[in-house]
Amino acid sequence: MLGAVMDFDYASAASRHLHDASLLLAGSRYDSAAYLSGYVAECGLKAVIEVAGQRVPFVHDLAKLGRQYLVLAADLSLATRYHPVDLDPDLDLLADRWTIDLRYVATGTTAGPDACALLLAAEAVYHRTVGRMVLDGFLVRPPL
Repeated sequence: MLGAVMDFDYASAASRHLHDASLLLAGSRYDSAAYLSGYVAECGLKAVIEVAGQRVPFVHDLAKLGRQYLVLAADLSLATRYHPVDLDPDLDLLADRWTIDLRYVATGTTAGPDACALLLAAEAVYHRTVGRMVLDGFLVRPPL
């Protein structure tokens, strides 16, 4: 409900964004697919932070989430033992090429191969965060 206090479900949001970005990419809606790809990674990282028992920061900076906050979470929780934060080329690609401002680009700005690269990177981050926590029993498989 809009305007009400909401409970955030980062894992569910990551799953939904991944599904939607895949559909958008298949429909040649590259700008929107690229935009949602960043949120797949952001929500996946925030799900790990949440499961680790940390306060989830209200930021959209993937580099900050992936380095500063996830490193802290990794130090504090076994839930994050499979989630490397160093030398992650997928997260690095997203951190370098994704910005929240993609929502404002003119239609047709993002090329198909670029949107595909962002979505593949986001999917890899998703599997190393939400997917791994599901396999390890820390999360129930989130709905789409």
